[in-house]
Amino acid sequence: MYHYIIVGFGIGGFSFSQLLEENRRNFIVFDNNSQQSTRIAGGMYNPIILKRFTPAWKAAEMLPYALLQFQKFEHKFQKKYVFPINIYRKLASVEEQNNWAVASDKPVMRDFMLPVSFEKIEGIESPYGFGILKKTGIVNVSQLLDDAKKELKRKKLLIEEGFQYKNLNIYPDYVEYQGIKARCIIFAEGYGLKKNPYFNSLPLMGTKGEMLLIKTEAQIPYIVKSNVFLAPDVNKKGQYYVGATYNWEDKSNIPTQEAKEHLENKLQRLFNKDYKVVLQKAGIRPTVKDRRPLVGTHPDFKNLAVLNGLGTRGVILAPNIAKDLYNYLEFDQKLPPEIDIKRFGI
Repeated sequence: MYHYIIVGFGIGGFSFSQLLEENRRNFIVFDNNSQQSTRIAGGMYNPIILKRFTPAWKAAEMLPYALLQFQKFEHKFQKKYVFPINIYRKLASVEEQNNWAVASDKPVMRDFMLPVSFEKIEGIESPYGFGILKKTGIVNVSQLLDDAKKELKRKKLLIEEGFQYKNLNIYPDYVEYQGIKARCIIFAEGYGLKKNPYFNSLPLMGTKGEMLLIKTEAQIPYIVKSNVFLAPDVNKKGQYYVGATYNWEDKSNIPTQEAKEHLENKLQRLFNKDYKVVLQKAGIRPTVKDRRPLVGTHPDFKNLAVLNGLGTRGVILAPNIAKDLYNYLEFDQKLPPEIDIKRFGI
């Protein structure tokens, strides 16, 4: 009998699996690549909301542990997945300059915000300068998940097929699925949770995001944020990700011409060099109405657990939220009320 079955292997499922491995709990994973939100998110880590110059929920305190977990995986595979890169926020007015200066003097913020800079960046004009964020960067999530899945395959711990809920049998002390028994099952399916009969009443909205990958001869060593993000592709020099859109209606993973035109229009207002679009990606972010994760166990079946709703800052949140769930299941430690699904009366 396994300790856990994990359904879904985005950043949430991966983070939980790493904790299980560290603590010598055996597990098996079901994943069919149906949810791509982790892979289209770009893997950026940034604890500051750049629209309002305010700290994101608990991101600053969660960031060190998250990076530590990814660095452990780097050590294990002797590969680089974490790329520290400063973010340059293009300032649009004197008012924004002043707002940046005020915000950068506040507790927490001063650990990340540097003074306004008028550094020249190729292809980008910014007469009011840039606000610089340090201790930010990119986690190469796609490569990390690919490598983790290869390792699971090698160990015969990955089953690449869709999960059939009707075949799940639930008993007081364990669950059984297609002959596989486990003490507990973790649903980390992203937007796929909407099809899960045990947790589909949770208020997971889902927001479609699309991004472009462009190629240009311009050299931009930073992540630049204006009306879009322009972020280096850590896999290939001269390529940059441009994103991302927010669509609350379309729930497909299919890239659209409308989104491509929207992103290019914004990019051309930021970047004045020639470029070529080489790829377009789309996925559904697992977003929640109160912008907090969905974590906990089913009210009737304590061996069914959910790990979801990581939203746009999944790289920072996932390792920490996975740890909260692990401690809850293994040691009966209370979940933080902000993430516990009981807040919705469930």
